[in-house]
Amino acid sequence: NLCGKIGFEVKSMYYLNGVISSEELLNEDFFYGYSLFETMYGMDGRVLFLNEHINRMLESAKLIGINIKNDIDKDINNFIEKFGKMEEFMFKIQVSNNNFYMKILKFSGREADEGITASFVKKYYQNEMGFVKSANYLGNILAKKELESFEGVFTNRQGIITEGTMSNLFFIKNGILYTPSLDLNILPGVTRGIIIKISNSLGIKVQEGHFYKKDLLESDSMFFTNSLMKIGLLWTSEFENIKKNKTKEIHKLEKEYYKLIRDMI
Repeated sequence: NLCGKIGFEVKSMYYLNGVISSEELLNEDFFYGYSLFETMYGMDGRVLFLNEHINRMLESAKLIGINIKNDIDKDINNFIEKFGKMEEFMFKIQVSNNNFYMKILKFSGREADEGITASFVKKYYQNEMGFVKSANYLGNILAKKELESFEGVFTNRQGIITEGTMSNLFFIKNGILYTPSLDLNILPGVTRGIIIKISNSLGIKVQEGHFYKKDLLESDSMFFTNSLMKIGLLWTSEFENIKKNKTKEIHKLEKEYYKLIRDMI
């Protein structure tokens, strides 16, 4: 045995950001993206729709076999109580079999009164595990880098539109609100669900289904939703160089979402 002859024993060694250790400094959660995360908007020490986000994460954890060992409710509440005193903040949690991670950052905002530009994602298809908000986010990041616009719209391999690179998608035609259905393996967005409920309460007809590029291009208006969009949605003023309108339905949805937020704080 060569190691025995020269008087040393082979050991596993690891390096991370200047630290060398004989024990693993990371784990397979880092190497393979086997973790879940949630990002949320907070105001004055309170995270909006926290329970909805936690419940979605717990359901996903059961689905993919992640065993969350922490008392996350207690840990989250203590963390927010101590560090969430800011007027506005972003709160993120990430969980795996080995780690429970949280951070709070000052909120930088995603408002656009004049609307945003958007386009189709051309090089990449929708993540087929998109219904789970996991750390396997490479496709979304690369798609976002591809874009010259603020946001992009994925299609799947059948040419059906699915969702944005960081959001859920809605469009309006003749006063009817359309959105891709969950059977397309899109993320069941918390804000997506809230917008659908608000639409129903306002008498705006909502149709979930399978739609194509032509449907989006011929729409009257469109918008994206996610939890870090301060007003719940960002309307699109231009899509694929086609001008879009901010229709009365979008104005109504913004107003009701604002009212909902104010009632929560």
